[in-house]
Amino acid sequence: MVGCGFFSQFQVAAWRRMPDVELAGLCDADPAKAARFGVGRVYTDLAAMLDAEKPDFLDIVTRPEQHLPMARMAADRGIHVLCQKPFAPSMEEAKEIAEACRGVRLMVNENWRFQAWYREIKQLLDAGAIGEPFAFRFVHRANDGLLDPPYPSQPYFVSYPRFLIYETLIHYLDTSRYLFGELAVADCVTRKVNPKIAGEDLALITLRGAKIAGLIDGNRCSPLDEASPGESHAMGNLRIDGRGGTLWLDAGGRIVIEPRGGSRIEHRWEIPAVGYRGDSCYNTQRHFVDCLVSGAEFETYAGDYLRSMQLVEDCYRLAAID
Repeated sequence: MVGCGFFSQFQVAAWRRMPDVELAGLCDADPAKAARFGVGRVYTDLAAMLDAEKPDFLDIVTRPEQHLPMARMAADRGIHVLCQKPFAPSMEEAKEIAEACRGVRLMVNENWRFQAWYREIKQLLDAGAIGEPFAFRFVHRANDGLLDPPYPSQPYFVSYPRFLIYETLIHYLDTSRYLFGELAVADCVTRKVNPKIAGEDLALITLRGAKIAGLIDGNRCSPLDEASPGESHAMGNLRIDGRGGTLWLDAGGRIVIEPRGGSRIEHRWEIPAVGYRGDSCYNTQRHFVDCLVSGAEFETYAGDYLRSMQLVEDCYRLAAID
């Protein structure tokens, strides 16, 4: 693994739960950040780690502007790559990463669609629990954008010229594609609530598909709806209207279904009690390893993820017209 900042703690914890994976080396410019996990050998130079360890794959958990040179360094050595999102600062650079990794396996670490409640909802939709979906609405809230300083866990967010859609709402764009198929951006409105940051921290995105329309309503300046104290596992709410009923997901991962003409009932399922947000890091990383072993295609292989990135580009293009 290269990059041992804030989010790496969740990925290290997931790797350590896999008996068939050895986290052999950790690399960070600050060796103390890597050493704090007490696992693997610690490096400050990525090339030195790759040459010494000769790993099966490299898990890249750094900022997006570092992804291309690091992915290329691994690919040049025949090492497979799991690359954190944002995948790259631009579409052009994302395509360069994909091209650099043509000789190895490359998966984008887009963990949102691997949150357990979205996997459960996908199964329910495929089983016809609410019939054919025709409308959906995601609401995302994270109440850290008006703190002083904002985003204390990841303070570099304040300097992103593109922020909320690029860094956060791409999760929902990709998950919408996972749940409902290919979509296009019909409209996008953005605003900056906190004048101290460079990018946008509020966005309303309207999406349309062949038989469905949806809205992603996000900001990082307000509390989440219907969250109990200390409960914000899903970081958002979801409503899906279908021809045969309606489904709701709340902030705690609970799913409620109201069949058309019937009574509203809670869908009983086992909400994960361990791991990051529905055990999404473990589920994503497990998918990566299983596909490496089996040879199956990754859900979020680069070619597929470029479609989610294109939706981001379309959002910013339409927001500029606003």
